[in-house]
This record gives sequence, structure tokens and C-alpha cells, in this order.
Amino acid sequence: MKVYLNRKNGVSAVGEFNLSDKSLIVKKGSIISTSISDSKKFRGTATIEKYRKEYADEDKVKKDVAFKSASTAANFVTGISTNGLIAWKDKDGKTLKMIMSEVDADE
Repeated sequence: MKVYLNRKNGVSAVGEFNLSDKSLIVKKGSIISTSISDSKKFRGTATIEKYRKEYADEDKVKKDVAFKSASTAANFVTGISTNGLIAWKDKDGKTLKMIMSEVDADE
């Protein structure tokens, strides 16, 4: 399922969310934040830096990058601790959390 993460600071990412294993691929061409939080509360800085060295040039993703969770993908895109279940939305503006609760209710 195609999902989007947009912020007022210019972040504009497109992802592909897999409902069965809850993984998310941030697509090539997505625009990500140029900064990374250095807050002591945020422990994902090293991971983000590693992924950005391999998958991004400045603020643009140069090849698709897969993450095991929507939140890790959101952290990569925003550069700060981000709840991916709320940040990523479908074309209608529904959060992943809302979509997953609807799927669970149907089962």
C-alpha cells in the first residue's frame, strides 16, 4: 500500500507499506530532512546516519530503502524520533494506525 509522510519543513516521502509484516520501503526520490536530532533521548541517530550515508544524497533518497518498521522509516525521513504509525498516511489521509485497526476489525 502506498503511503506518504509530509512535513512543513519540505519533507515529502513516499513509501510502500506491507500490511502482513508491517515493513515499509521508503521510495527513491523521497525528500528527507537534512538534519538529524542530537537529543540524548533519541537513540536512533547512529542508525539514521548509517542509512543516510548509503541511501541518500543530502535531502534526496537515491535508492529504495527497506525498514522493518514504519517508525524506523519515519525516523530516517524526519531525522527525529517519529511515531511511524501516525506519521505515515495513505492518499486519503488515514494513518497506518487507523488502517491497521480497520483491518483487525475485519478479521
